[in-house]
Amino acid sequence: MAFLFLVIAGTIQITFFVLAPVLYLTSLTIAYSISGRISDHAVNAMYNWSVKWSLFVVFLYLTASYLKEAFIFAMFSYILINTILSPMTFISKNKVSA
Repeated sequence: MAFLFLVIAGTIQITFFVLAPVLYLTSLTIAYSISGRISDHAVNAMYNWSVKWSLFVVFLYLTASYLKEAFIFAMFSYILINTILSPMTFISKNKVSA
């Protein structure tokens, strides 16, 4: 519900705002899908943490540069996506270990 509010409010500010959370969510999904192939838990956690916050900073910078009017809405939507989307959902639990 909060994400929908942020998207609507940001889109009212600037129409291209709709692309920002969608691209961020897509980027995180791709990164987490790649991390699902890493078998070592420590490396997986380090990868997830570093990629998650690197993408957060990059998308915040891009939003601040190109979508200044909707920056606050973008920041809160990125934070909401970060707290809701868990990298554990992309790790296969049915792996056969040798």
